[in-house]
Amino acid sequence: MMSTIKKVGVFIPVYKGSDLLEELIEKLIKDTYKNKEIFIIIDKPNQKSLEIVKKYKSKVNFILNKRRIGKVNALNNAVKISKSEILVFLDSDVKLKTSNFLSEIIQEIEEFDILDIKKEIIRESFIPKMVNYEYISFNFANYLFSKLIKKCFSINGAAFAIKRETFEEVKGFSKVLAEDSDLATKTLLKNKKFKYTERIEIYTKAPSSWRSWLIQRKRWGIGAGLWLKCHWRNLLKYAKKYPYVVIPSILILFPTLIPILINYILSNFLSYKIVGFIFMLLATRFNFFIPFFFSTSIAIVLITSIMNFIVNFLIFSIIFYLISKKLKLYFNFLEFIIYYFFYQPLAFFTLMVGLIIPFLPLKYTLDWKV
Repeated sequence: MMSTIKKVGVFIPVYKGSDLLEELIEKLIKDTYKNKEIFIIIDKPNQKSLEIVKKYKSKVNFILNKRRIGKVNALNNAVKISKSEILVFLDSDVKLKTSNFLSEIIQEIEEFDILDIKKEIIRESFIPKMVNYEYISFNFANYLFSKLIKKCFSINGAAFAIKRETFEEVKGFSKVLAEDSDLATKTLLKNKKFKYTERIEIYTKAPSSWRSWLIQRKRWGIGAGLWLKCHWRNLLKYAKKYPYVVIPSILILFPTLIPILINYILSNFLSYKIVGFIFMLLATRFNFFIPFFFSTSIAIVLITSIMNFIVNFLIFSIIFYLISKKLKLYFNFLEFIIYYFFYQPLAFFTLMVGLIIPFLPLKYTLDWKV
């Protein structure tokens, strides 16, 4: 069987250090799957990382870089010296839930080329609790792609697996900011088979401060913009081919898009404009109508907008609850209220700014080396 002959390589890039690294190493070493090799590549290791290297150097392949060579270079170089047929990529801030993690990956990827793994957020403070609902969206989008077309446009690089032959065929990670999404798109263009597995799950950390959240979102936004700038023609072609997957995925990823679009459409309805026009005429004809005109116009806009957002909120609350139940993810109604009305619009705006930047003749810098 495949599970008895395939060698699995686990690749973990680290910058300086990670509080969860030692726990992750322990889990991988104790994993019941024996035919494995573990590569941990550390750029500019700190003292704690060096202590971990000393403790586990007999069981793990450590690659230490005195300078920051970047995630893409680190992973591509490690894959070149490995002998594995199945490649598993993990961030250094993830937690594994089972002791047979690698065995399950072998079983799940057997008939596929690339495998996405269910991700849950470690909900330790307010921001991670909000990010949790973004990850519900990420998980469900790739669940849809997996079930309906067995192809993926993008992938979250915190935890996924790919067959070595596929990785080499697409020439590994490209030297781009969104290396995970780029890799997934390259497998799409090569018509490779994709699977999202809800059977295997990991926990991952989210930023705990607004400063680190903004740094991450700047990287995500600009990375996504550069990814779109590179692949937009092919992505558009596939979006036209699979609208029944792409449209629901976009809506679940950005639920505040719906009320914004509805408000825009309503504001252009002829009947809506006629009411405003009538009040405007009355206001210009009778001075005492001016305050009434402005208060009525504002009231119409406000009532329409509020009702629109409330109705859509209730619809998406049900959708997110059902998705959470299906994928066995955490959902809390009160948290979702804050997510929908406050956090998601902020996250959407931040992402849009990042997406636009690569298309403008602007100079921008990132503290991130690929």
